[in-house]
Amino acid sequence: MIIKLRLGHWRFTFSFAPVVDVIGVNSKLPDGNHILMWDFDGVQFENVYNELWTTQMFFKLPNIYILNTGAPDHYIAYCFKRTPWHDAVHIISTSPSIDWSWFKWGMYRDHFTLRVTPKCNRNIKLAEVLRSSVPENCSVYTLQSWVKYETLQDNWPYKEIFIPKGDK
Repeated sequence: MIIKLRLGHWRFTFSFAPVVDVIGVNSKLPDGNHILMWDFDGVQFENVYNELWTTQMFFKLPNIYILNTGAPDHYIAYCFKRTPWHDAVHIISTSPSIDWSWFKWGMYRDHFTLRVTPKCNRNIKLAEVLRSSVPENCSVYTLQSWVKYETLQDNWPYKEIFIPKGDK
């Protein structure tokens, strides 16, 4: 729940929501390049597979690892190709079913982040590997940017309470 109160030219915002601490990995590599990562929420596996396969073929990418985040139709994916930020953004944005909110925040922060630890007893599991003859040019061991962050618990409805300005 978010409560907003405006007094003159000041706005006070208070929020109340159950959160869970998780650990995530950032796309940025020590040399300033990025690995490719995708987040799909509410997308059937067949669509995720087809979009990533098309992207892999078009951009000649190495293996893409598709993982289920423990909820139906929620997937993340990694491709260990060392890529400049601009190219990573271009490649990821060609997948029309990505979580655009996740993408927006990645653009804002200049790196993408995906959760790697369980959330509310939902474990991440490998769903499929899209194999490729193109070699990977980095690995999971290259990743050195990890972050602990909080996220909303599952099924928490977003509710907002507006307190209107004026004399009421």
